[in-house]
Amino acid sequence: MCSSCSDNFLDKNPLDEVSSQTFWKSESDAYIALVGVYSRLQASIYSVTRYNLDCLTDNGYNTQNSDQVMNISRGDILPSTGGVINAMYNDAYKGISSCNVFLQNIADLDMNQTTKSRYIGEVKFIRAWFYFNLQQFYGDVVIYATPPTVEESKIKQSTSQQVLDFIHSDLDDAIASLPNEAYMGNIVKNSALALKAKVHLHGGEWTQAAALTGQIMSSGKTSLYNDYTGLFLTSGQESNPDEILFSSKFLAPDNTHWYQIYVGWWSQPNPRQELVDSYLCIDGLPINSSPLYNSADPYSNRDPRLLQTIQVEPWLIDGQEIQQETTETGFRVQKGVDKAIGPIGYDVLSDMDIIHLRYADVLLMYAEAQNEAVGPDQSVYDVVNEVRSRVGMPDLVAGLTKDEMRDSIRYERRIELAFEGHRYLDLKRWGTIQDALSAVDEPGLGVGGLNFKSHHYNWPFPQSEIDRNPELDQKSGY
Repeated sequence: MCSSCSDNFLDKNPLDEVSSQTFWKSESDAYIALVGVYSRLQASIYSVTRYNLDCLTDNGYNTQNSDQVMNISRGDILPSTGGVINAMYNDAYKGISSCNVFLQNIADLDMNQTTKSRYIGEVKFIRAWFYFNLQQFYGDVVIYATPPTVEESKIKQSTSQQVLDFIHSDLDDAIASLPNEAYMGNIVKNSALALKAKVHLHGGEWTQAAALTGQIMSSGKTSLYNDYTGLFLTSGQESNPDEILFSSKFLAPDNTHWYQIYVGWWSQPNPRQELVDSYLCIDGLPINSSPLYNSADPYSNRDPRLLQTIQVEPWLIDGQEIQQETTETGFRVQKGVDKAIGPIGYDVLSDMDIIHLRYADVLLMYAEAQNEAVGPDQSVYDVVNEVRSRVGMPDLVAGLTKDEMRDSIRYERRIELAFEGHRYLDLKRWGTIQDALSAVDEPGLGVGGLNFKSHHYNWPFPQSEIDRNPELDQKSGY
């Protein structure tokens, strides 16, 4: 046996993985690495289970306490809580690490300069997306602009403002290098404009947010899809994807996800009664004042997005009820569940995009920013009415005050974007999350069962991260 060995045996590269000595040699290598960066967007809380963020609000309840969202919404937040608190942090830094490795290696690669510039712009956008999530959920976090060694990784967190400055720098670079095209899966200029607008919006920088969303609106590269239901199904996304500006993409049969199982079968998010009651009637009035509301038939004559978002009756196929897990609130999520792909089972997988940014969000961001900056001018009415008219809801009444328009825009964001992972951050930035949660009738606990304390605006660093990096200062209150 010894005679079969050679002196250079230990120097050979493994045959089942790519070696740094043989990779990063060509433009095709850069493309493969780019695909690897995009794959980080498939991490569960950044894609398939994003709906769980609505279960931290007055929108939803998670019966199985997936990702510890039940504990968190009830105020049980500790460095050791785990679940979404760990996943949001760890998966973001995995994505950032991939971005940093990509940016470091592509810099000196001999390839088409236009293609290189675009790839760098796409990756800087993705890095900015991960850092924006970190800043929104944790505030001050560590900035890694290049791949660190183990020792170099043990540094103090940067301030929240420094993180925001880093995000804006990446997005400015992305905007300058990305093409002004329709989104087809790769990040484009409008994707970066939308994220930069959202960063400004969450910082209360209204003029900047209005200007950036205005650029998207005038670009001619995106529009509202005329089928609200189809927007969240593979078939609709394939036929008209113009509304989508940024998403986690999948492709059957080899790259699928479990949304259909989690949501359609296991009924993990249960819409709350408070959300159901908030949907207006088709005359634009709330249920407590509309003559069209009938308590004996409560789902008729309502905003069509109610039944397009929420399942209120059993799922039937050929008259037979499909077995779904029980629901504590009496409701299940309908949005994104494709009832055309067959009965529920482990072999029924879906591959629709999980949408992060879309044109309706851009319109509502413009409306909010413009209203806060200059008041409810005609442009604010126009964009809100455009979102409402897509589903057949009447225009807003004329003559609204700035405060009344603010309430109308916040209503539209809640209804239009339900279970897409926006409400938790919206409630936090509006400063209304404590009031919203305190009014919820929590199953088993009643009104007041949800608890959001002042220090919960920033989640704690996971205890495992504190153990790894002794330079970190744990968040106040934890």
